[in-house]
Amino acid sequence: MSVIKKIRTALRQFDGKRREKSIGLEVWFLKLLGGRKGRTERLLKPTEVKRVLIIRNNKRIGNMFFLLPFVNQVKALYPDAEVELILSDPWQGSIFENLGLSRIHFSQFGLKTIPQFFRAMKQLKQQPYDLVLLPYGGSSDRIVASMVEAKNVVAFYGPADAAVCSHTYKYQGRYPHFALSCMELLEQLHNAEPAEYFGRLILSDAEQQEALKQLQTLLGECQAKPSLAYFRGARGAKVIADKDWQILLAKFKQHYAGEVNLIEILSPDVTEPLVEAEFTYSNGDLRKLAAFLQQVPLFFCGDTGPLHLASSAGAYCVGLFTVTNVAQYGCLGEHAVNVTDLAAIDAANLLEDLKLQ
Repeated sequence: MSVIKKIRTALRQFDGKRREKSIGLEVWFLKLLGGRKGRTERLLKPTEVKRVLIIRNNKRIGNMFFLLPFVNQVKALYPDAEVELILSDPWQGSIFENLGLSRIHFSQFGLKTIPQFFRAMKQLKQQPYDLVLLPYGGSSDRIVASMVEAKNVVAFYGPADAAVCSHTYKYQGRYPHFALSCMELLEQLHNAEPAEYFGRLILSDAEQQEALKQLQTLLGECQAKPSLAYFRGARGAKVIADKDWQILLAKFKQHYAGEVNLIEILSPDVTEPLVEAEFTYSNGDLRKLAAFLQQVPLFFCGDTGPLHLASSAGAYCVGLFTVTNVAQYGCLGEHAVNVTDLAAIDAANLLEDLKLQ
């Protein structure tokens, strides 16, 4: 065995022991907080479940939209129950409006917000839950679960999850997509067959009408021309170079013989538009931005929050995946196309695929 291989083997062994020790520490900590106290070994029948809590502590925008299929399916499986959701921060709550949830809580889990976190936990303890679900089972989700009174707590199996859950199920990996991987938990819990899932962001008629007015006002006398919007923001390697955006937009300008409205979506990270953009739009309110993108005939975006926002709202959109796995993170919307080769994009063919031609 070479020196390099020996070093790699030693590092893997060290990392394995580190994870072993950290899991043991986490299990000890979860038990200290409450662990499985109050859990019942008997799995309640769906008709016995009157109060449900879904736990998802995560600060990423895209991951919030990926939770929509799970929330919708829980509502369908327990139609007579009060279904509640606990998220990390208050700004995330608007994504789940109009879904029929009884209440949305915010843990505000973090070192700087410890007082707010304990206040949120105190509020959750005021009334026990029949069923608590951990669709992704992160460490912060387990901490919240350990501090909640519930008869049944359900998650995928793991040493740390077993410390707080009454029932766990082995993850089978039926669905490659990150948004659908957690659906397997509900299928095993209910002994149900796999199905087609997609969660929509539900916008009211008023929100859609207001967004249409905003688009019409923005375009003014140019409303008769076809329009497309795009957002250049992304994280790290997912950022698409400006020159590649310019090449892409040039293809559509050529397709429409120059008669097209180019709308750039701006944000705190992208404050200046490309010279190609005749119009710009920005809105920090996720629902208003979703409604606006729903009204725009076509939206281009890399693998980042606004793309999944638009897809969840039912907008016609093109996801540009240059480094991330489409099978795992691609758009699930019925009006979406996922592209991995920007250079191969043909405007006419793409518009035909979306039935916009």
